[in-house]
Amino acid sequence: MEKFLSDYDRGLLMSGQPDDPRFNPYPALAAGLLFAPGSGITDAAGGMADPSQAGRMLPSMMSNIRGGEYMDAGLQGLGLLGDAFMAAGTVVPPLIPVGAAMKAPRAAKVAGRMGEDVSGTLLMQQPKKRPQIRQMPQAEQDLYEAAAAFQLPRDVGEGLLLPQRAYEYGARTAEVGNQGLLVDPGFQNLGRDLPIIGDNGTVVRDLKTLAESPDLDIQSLIGRTAKLMPGDMTMAGKEITHVQGVKLKNPVRMRGGKDFPAEELSRELGLVWASDPNIITRYVKAAKKNPGLVGVYTAMGGRGGDFSHHVADVLVDMTKQADWLPKKTIKEFDEAVRNTPTTKKKDGKNVTTYPLKDFPGILSNDIETYMYEAGKGAARKAIADIMEKGSFRDAGFPDVTAVRMIVSEPSMSSRVNDPSDMLAPTGARFVEFDPKNVMNSGQGNIPEFHKTYRQGIGGTDLGGLLTPVPRNIMFPDFYAGRRAAGKDMPSDRRSAEISNVLQEITQPVADDVSVFQDYFNRGLLGRGF
Repeated sequence: MEKFLSDYDRGLLMSGQPDDPRFNPYPALAAGLLFAPGSGITDAAGGMADPSQAGRMLPSMMSNIRGGEYMDAGLQGLGLLGDAFMAAGTVVPPLIPVGAAMKAPRAAKVAGRMGEDVSGTLLMQQPKKRPQIRQMPQAEQDLYEAAAAFQLPRDVGEGLLLPQRAYEYGARTAEVGNQGLLVDPGFQNLGRDLPIIGDNGTVVRDLKTLAESPDLDIQSLIGRTAKLMPGDMTMAGKEITHVQGVKLKNPVRMRGGKDFPAEELSRELGLVWASDPNIITRYVKAAKKNPGLVGVYTAMGGRGGDFSHHVADVLVDMTKQADWLPKKTIKEFDEAVRNTPTTKKKDGKNVTTYPLKDFPGILSNDIETYMYEAGKGAARKAIADIMEKGSFRDAGFPDVTAVRMIVSEPSMSSRVNDPSDMLAPTGARFVEFDPKNVMNSGQGNIPEFHKTYRQGIGGTDLGGLLTPVPRNIMFPDFYAGRRAAGKDMPSDRRSAEISNVLQEITQPVADDVSVFQDYFNRGLLGRGF
């Protein structure tokens, strides 16, 4: 860590030099204009160039007020006062530096993101998909821009870009939270606002079955091999009894998610992860090949929980109680599920089949059994995918987006919707695998430890990072390899979820994790850079 800090100090001294390939004169020039006479008036009117993105103007004072950006508006007001002092300085010269000093806070805040053009990143395509009738609030737009910087190239262990990016990401996250904005990680399409859950008849009971998770210092794992462990964002240690005023006939037991290893039953059985047998087989193989292998939880997208019982059981239970739904609409829904296609490669050709043709119907007495038969996981996902369509939602089916939000762990779910999942929170759980301890849920004298994922692997729960980091900070080799191979960024998410992604935790990798946590928290808490 000391070596990193010395490298960082050298980076600061070297930054901004014309022979630095990262040097871009536009941001500094644009920020410098904020000190010019009359710039306060121009800024307040919305005519000041944005140092962080060429061709775009900073929001006006009124836009900031309407958008809840009261700090920016206040600093613009201070800039107006600075103009007045500088104008008076033509008569009383000592007032000129006083006026310039009044402009400094606004210039410093605006310059926070200068120097990195994120307009071409994959993440910044997301705001463009929003319908014109529901543009992003400015604070959410700023969060996306700060997050998008992590999709720009950087070398592992460099000491200049990461602190700046992490600090800005933390500061923008804080601003979104301060305004009470809901940021959608992909729970729905972008055609409407997220529903407000709040106190609307939803009851989630805390069963007090989770062990306290120790805070992990990544520096303690230097030299170890880490394996990416994708998991959904669902909660653990909870039971959902009511959803939006509907009392569930069969309360849904939540088992996670990142907190599965902390569950009381998981600890009694010595289990650290659960999944389908074919996935656990891969984990066992990797653990045997890499003794002491460390699994690192990384959050999947907003729809990642659709495959699990957490979402499906709630939707089926609520639908069976929705006696206002027309029989015709129910029939249309059932047919849509039955006609869900699956396309796979066979002999080099795409072959499409319809494996859910035998779907018994959403109101069938057999639906609960059908959804958990071998090979029927696609039915659970199809129920959610089809039910969230506007035509079925408007007809009175349960609000799938709301259910996804309710079953998700809050600490994992308020984040940007990144198609590549490079920004996916990673490190909230670390485990060490024991490939000799594998068991099947509910078989023989083994209790059911997970309704959906029927096989578990044992090991040791190591705890988690107090502040999770972007996936590409923890597993940089995977992304570097894909970029070198010319792979498109949108395909990163699927590749990471189905591949055996390994990463040696070197000193530079560990330092990057530590520095991200430090500077993200500085920005989050409003401490100085």
